[in-house]
Formats: sequence, structure tokens, C-alpha cells
Amino acid sequence: MPPERLRPAPAGASSASVADLIAPRPKLRTVERPLRRVVFFGKSMSRTRCTGALVEALRAQGLEVKWVNLATLRRWTQWLGRSVSEAMARRVVRSFRPDLIFVFCRDLPLPLLKEFGREARTVLWTEEALEDLEERHVRYFRAADLVCMSNPGRFPILREHGLENMAFLMSGFSPRYHYPLGPRPAERDLAFIGGPGRHGQRAEFLLRLADHNPVAVFGQGWDAWMGRNRALRVHGPVRPHAYRRICATSRIVLGLNEVNAEPLYFSNRTWLSLACGAFHLTHYVPGLETVFQDGVHLAWYRSFEECLDKARYYLAHEAARTRVAMAGAALALERHTYSHRMAEVLRLLGARAPERAPSPETAPRPRGVEPASRNGSLRPLAE
Repeated sequence: MPPERLRPAPAGASSASVADLIAPRPKLRTVERPLRRVVFFGKSMSRTRCTGALVEALRAQGLEVKWVNLATLRRWTQWLGRSVSEAMARRVVRSFRPDLIFVFCRDLPLPLLKEFGREARTVLWTEEALEDLEERHVRYFRAADLVCMSNPGRFPILREHGLENMAFLMSGFSPRYHYPLGPRPAERDLAFIGGPGRHGQRAEFLLRLADHNPVAVFGQGWDAWMGRNRALRVHGPVRPHAYRRICATSRIVLGLNEVNAEPLYFSNRTWLSLACGAFHLTHYVPGLETVFQDGVHLAWYRSFEECLDKARYYLAHEAARTRVAMAGAALALERHTYSHRMAEVLRLLGARAPERAPSPETAPRPRGVEPASRNGSLRPLAE
């Protein structure tokens, strides 16, 4: 039987103002227990370092964090059955006695989320578009104390299904992984970092753009489009060190979202590119002007023709590109790191960090964290 999808949101919901969508505060249960220890459940995101950045941000708030990668635990124990990995997760929670269970995406089975939620507060972090909401999403979200979502366009339909525990928090970045390399000789005009899109929509757009100017793409899933246009130069997926270099050696780093009609929902590529000092030319989404200024922090376009025109303009005006890239990087570091996001999570929970947290831009390596490799990445349990 196919999964039961939620009915579409009411007409006009997607065009509601951003303020209307995110104004209501989440309704959370009151818990007097102080917040000191966190168990974080999430896969290791080797290309974006998103989960490692979130763990680092929680630690920067003065919290003690245990990171559990259930996906790896299951691979280790696959010959013994799924129940063994879940038993190991229970053992970690029982011995660590967390005050907070923090789950990336849905990287914890629903029964365990409910079970752990009886003893600790639970927070879900999702950066998905969630275009095709299903009843299973509602059941999962309902089991948490707080659901942090980067797509507020989904709030109206979720509220119609009785959920009042959602909060809008954008994606972010960690200056440990994504930061400017400084001036480098340009190696290309246009670059795009990411996949072709679930329906190939990004690929078709970039193929058209390559008819006018060569485009270098860095990502996986491009095999079907290789050879269709010699000016579309395909490279493999990249990790932070290569991401930084691409941003430093590309005149323009393009942004193409999976969806462009949802208010304030855009790819984390925006923050990563700005953080690495790129001049970012991205597709407009409703409400983007509440976060950025066009031509000040980045540039945006609403159509292929506008993208082409702005690309031509900024390729011809190096000083303007440099000015915008510097302002975008400064804005990202000042207001939009994952440390800023985690401080907001604590505020929503009504919790205080155990000690004064350092500012994100000067935060030292969190206590007890040692590099798992030469690039200083954080290592989860069972990674």
C-alpha cells in the first residue's frame, strides 16, 4: 500500500507572508530539569559536515554531547539484527542520562524517540523541503518536544493536523569547515556545487546556461547529462576543503534550489558558499529579501534570462563581485552559524547553557573534541 500523503495546504498558504508563517511560538511542555547533557543521533555527513557542525555548536553552548551514528551501528551489527544496534543506543542513553535527545532528520526510529522522550526532552532538526508530507511525518513530529524546520511553508498543513511544536530555523554552517581561503587566481567563470535535482531540473537549467558560458559542476548523479554539452564540465562530489577552493577560484558560484516557491526555504549551499567567501548568484525564493539584500550580500534571479544577464554583469565587474562576496561572508559569520541556531534552540526550550558560551567566530575547539583526521573533523560514536 502506498504511503498516505497529507492533503495539499489551503490555497494561498504558500503565498502567505513569512511573518504570518513563523510568528506563532511553538507550544512546548515546561520542564524544570537543567539542560547539561545531550545525546545526538545523526549520520555522518562527510560532504557538508552538517551533523558534525551541529554537534560542535551544541558543545560551544557549554553542553556535554554524545554523538551516536545508528546507521553505522547497524552496519556493524547487521548479522545480529537491528535490535542489537537499538539496544546499544539504549545503553548509551541509560549510561549517559541525557537531558536532551537531539535528532538530525529522522535518524532515530520512532519507538526509540518516544521511549527516550519519557526521560528527556527531544528536539528534531530537519533541513528537508518535505514537499510530499505523509502521515508518518506527522506521527514522527508529534512525538518530539520541538521540531526545528528550515521550510516554514510546511507549517500551515502541519498545524491543521494538530502540530504546534514547530519552529523555523534556517540551516547554517560551521567556520571550522567552511571559511574563506582568501584571494586566489580565478580558474573558472561559473561553478555549481550539488546534484542535478531529483527531476533533473537543475541539470536542464545549467545545460542552457552552458550554451552561453562554460559551467563547472561538482557533485554526484550527473552521469546522464555528461556529454550533452561540452561546456558543462562535470566533476565529482567535494568535501569542505575542495568546497573552499572552488569558492576561492570561481568568479561566480551558482545557487539552484530543489524548490523555489516555498517561502524562505533554500539550500544550505547558500550559507556554505557565503561562508567560503564566494560571490553567490542564486535563485530567488519568497522572503529572501528578509535575510539578504540583492547586490549587497549576494545576487538573485527569478528567471533564466535574469540569471544570464546578472552573470554577464558581474563577470564584467570584479570590484562589485568582491564587495558583495565580502559582505556576504561577514553577514554569514556574524548571524548565521550553527552556533547561532543552537543558541536559539536553547532559548525556545527555555534553557540556559551551563556556562557562558564563546562567540561563534572566535570559538575554540569544543572541550573533549579531538580531530578524527587531518582536516579536524569530529567523529561520532560508531563512525
